[in-house]
Amino acid sequence: MKLGLITSILGDMPFEKMVDFVSEAGLECIEVACWPPGDAERRYAGVSHIDVDNMSPEYIAYIKDFCAKKGIEISSLAFYPNTMDGDLNKREANIAHLKKVINMSALLGVNMVTTFIGRDQTKTVEENLELFKEIWPPIIK
Repeated sequence: MKLGLITSILGDMPFEKMVDFVSEAGLECIEVACWPPGDAERRYAGVSHIDVDNMSPEYIAYIKDFCAKKGIEISSLAFYPNTMDGDLNKREANIAHLKKVINMSALLGVNMVTTFIGRDQTKTVEENLELFKEIWPPIIK
């Protein structure tokens, strides 16, 4: 078993300093926060240690090499939005960013994304389950 942390708790640190801290603490893996840039609506949201808008081969190689040199494995990329938000503009933006996180995870060879399916707070559980069936299949294809 490997022990790690979600990097959003180290949101004030740049990527390199965060990886150094985790390595020096004796941890082995990280769930890397990948929120879009901008102001956060809640604590820890808005933290991004990997820029999923930069999918250049050089950037991908840099992330992989830096982590390897420090003995740190990226266990997953993390983005916990509300992909079922009742505000369609927010929903669309959250889904678009989540797709970038998924693509970046594949490019890094991590192949794991941790997220939140979301909910529309104005709907019942049953209505949210139906909304899930509409929203999620296109995201995971």
